[in-house]
Amino acid sequence: MAMTVTLITDINIDQATISRGYTVTSNDQNFRLGIYPEVLAEETRVVIKQYDCELFEYPENWLPASDVYEFDIFNKQAFKNEKPLKIRIKTLDQTNNLKKIFFWNGVLSEWVELPSEVGDSETMKSILHLPYAKMIVLENKNILQIGDASWYGYKGCLCAASPDYEKGTMLNVKDLDSGKEVVVKVNDYGPDRSLFPNRVVDLDKIAFQKLGKLSCGILRNVLVTKVN
Repeated sequence: MAMTVTLITDINIDQATISRGYTVTSNDQNFRLGIYPEVLAEETRVVIKQYDCELFEYPENWLPASDVYEFDIFNKQAFKNEKPLKIRIKTLDQTNNLKKIFFWNGVLSEWVELPSEVGDSETMKSILHLPYAKMIVLENKNILQIGDASWYGYKGCLCAASPDYEKGTMLNVKDLDSGKEVVVKVNDYGPDRSLFPNRVVDLDKIAFQKLGKLSCGILRNVLVTKVN
């Protein structure tokens, strides 16, 4: 893997900062490493390196949605690992495709997906129990995550039709405008993306009513995430 560094943030975390916590931010302001109070036991140097995302290869169907960021807590003995580090990465562009934070596993020599969630329309966030990691946001070009949701009459259940997830998959569907959400089970295929390119999911009317009135017809800003 290419290792050309484009930007470096280099700071020292002193004892006073350890007690109150601190957020280390990359030079471009798109990567934030949140260090909770008392996560560190001793003073340490913390470095964030930024790499051009085009310098790396990624898993099939996954495309870079941010640059690559590498953080390093130099004094490894200072990292207690009792509380996690908080990661926030801002994406390069706002798209509706499925996004996840990945880190580079040097033992496996591959990018590994981290449990992550959407912070807002352009930010992904995760937590980590490691004093060092190389990270990136990747998006899956074949899976839609944010879009429209319509309803249909099926069996009167908390269920849904999805073109992205197989039958039996549990999904959390959240209306980003109202904040309401519902967990549904996929038991059908659809909608057809060639006809409805912005439709992320179709909900049974019982599930739809958890988010809005049937008279709405379509909810325009819905986030769909797989329930693990």
